[in-house]
Amino acid sequence: MSSTTPKLVADGLWHCLCPLYSSAPLSTTRNALIRRRRPALQCAATRIPPPAAVRHNSTAPAVKFRGNVDVSPDLPRSDLPIMNAWVPLDEKKQSMPRETALRTTIRQKTTVKKADYPNLSTPELYELAHAAAAKGNSREVQWMVEYLVRDRRETPNLRLYSISILANVHPSEGSARRVAGLLQEMEEEGLQMNVQICHDVLRVLSVHMDYLLRIDILQYMRRQWLQLNNDGHHWVGAALFREGQLELGLTHLESMRRDNIPIQTWLYDIAMYSMLETNEFDEALVLVKDRIAADDWTISRNLWTHMLDRSAAAFHYSSTVYVWNSQVIPGYLIPSSGTCLNVLTTAARNGDAALATSVFHVLGKRSTTFKQIHYDQLLTTYMSTSPPDLRAAFTVLTIMASVKIPPTAVSTRPILTHLRRYPSDCTTVFDILTSLHESGRELPVAALNVLIEGYVETNQLEQALVAYKHMHLFERLPTDKSGNPIRRSRPFSTLETFNILLRGAAKPIAQQAYSLAMFLVSEMLALNIRPDYLVYDRLIVVCIQDQKLDIAYRYFDEMEELGFLPRPRTTELLAKSLAERRDDRCWDVLQRMQDRGAGVDEKGKERVEMAFFHAGGFEKEVESKGEEVKQEESK
Repeated sequence: MSSTTPKLVADGLWHCLCPLYSSAPLSTTRNALIRRRRPALQCAATRIPPPAAVRHNSTAPAVKFRGNVDVSPDLPRSDLPIMNAWVPLDEKKQSMPRETALRTTIRQKTTVKKADYPNLSTPELYELAHAAAAKGNSREVQWMVEYLVRDRRETPNLRLYSISILANVHPSEGSARRVAGLLQEMEEEGLQMNVQICHDVLRVLSVHMDYLLRIDILQYMRRQWLQLNNDGHHWVGAALFREGQLELGLTHLESMRRDNIPIQTWLYDIAMYSMLETNEFDEALVLVKDRIAADDWTISRNLWTHMLDRSAAAFHYSSTVYVWNSQVIPGYLIPSSGTCLNVLTTAARNGDAALATSVFHVLGKRSTTFKQIHYDQLLTTYMSTSPPDLRAAFTVLTIMASVKIPPTAVSTRPILTHLRRYPSDCTTVFDILTSLHESGRELPVAALNVLIEGYVETNQLEQALVAYKHMHLFERLPTDKSGNPIRRSRPFSTLETFNILLRGAAKPIAQQAYSLAMFLVSEMLALNIRPDYLVYDRLIVVCIQDQKLDIAYRYFDEMEELGFLPRPRTTELLAKSLAERRDDRCWDVLQRMQDRGAGVDEKGKERVEMAFFHAGGFEKEVESKGEEVKQEESK
């Protein structure tokens, strides 16, 4: 065969198109390959990218020789050019001799000084440079590449570019722009990317995001029939998740499973962290279940902790319950107290009493001092169940009283919400309180107040008064050494109790509201309970509704002396009621409130003026001014 004969590359595509072709003719082109050695990477064979996997359709035995060229077993290996740069990533370790692989592994763990470069052969320097590039040691790679080009007279080749590109994998010292510049240099040098360089670029782009360059590389590989190996699929998936293209990333994972590509743990971890950071808890939970279904139990404790923290902080129920039941209850994970509180809140929102009880059990094992917020969330949990567990909710209130954490009105809001929706359950609550008191439990005032408030909110004012008059029967008095009860120094009823009852008296539908209000005032004086601004405010409203404006104005003066301010709506109501009776004190009320910085808005003033006008107040004022003018003229 003459030297002008075109070179024949027996790659996978050739065997696919010509299955009857034998590898023997390659022996006739051996001399041509040797003559054009220059270096080996500049030969024509290196200009055609090899496929990542070679398919053999010929029956003749073949031998893999450090590249993608199939040769017959009788062809001497020493007569072919060195093509280390073309070894596929999956087959590189297998193609290397055992001694070389062992020596390379040892050298990857050691740092070679620049003074030792002359003592190493060129292949060893290439291997060391590639190992340093894989670690992201860009400075060491730069030294080795400069030494190879300057001292060893190595011409720019694909392997040097592969090493330089791979060195950009360092998260802070590398960049995608530098990789694009190296690819441009390769194009100017007339070098075409091979499968190794494509994978190096994809590896760098999994750290430094550049989706346009990644798309170009993948399209180039498809055009050249280059296939991604397992690592390449992982790097593409990692880049998609880090760029926030979650749907494409999940689709890529699904395609890897469909192609039976084993997915490594670190890619699953990146996918889960990305899902959790974007609050895609449902997809993160699906990934966890898929990993466990595939017998992948290598999920780290940090990832479990992060998943529980994020899910509980967002009150995502399904993922929180899954992590808690699979990791916390068996004892594999110990969540922080803050995470436990978030889990407790999640249980309260979803009415999961078992989860809330489990949280209390975990916190109790570490001797946590429970606070009001813990009991409030537990009570909310019982009221969120279907149907609500009223007895368990009031039992929580008794527990709070026994541990000297008096519940407040905030603690009982879930119970009040239920009573507003189901007024008939007020009777059930009264029976529950009676049962708890007879069993020896201490009932806090908040438990009785919420019952009275439930009666008031459902317009059962008479029942509210009955419950108030029976409050002293639920009081549990301490006893002395002789067993005699010790009277409390303060009353069992509180200011909040009277505010609730006055709220009911201030309703328009209340009958004999004024008499009820005066009864409550006398009760407060007898129990030595000092009223607050809300008591005075509601007394003014009751007096206005009963047409006792003088008493209402007197309470208004008393509020000002005590430094209290009525609510704006109450001030407007008092001024408007006085205006409707042609009482000039309406302007005094508005002016005094404006002087104290709590005046009525403009619309409220307009309503007062309109009421005064329709009552004839302005006509009376005009007549009085006219008489004054006549008297002055007569003088």
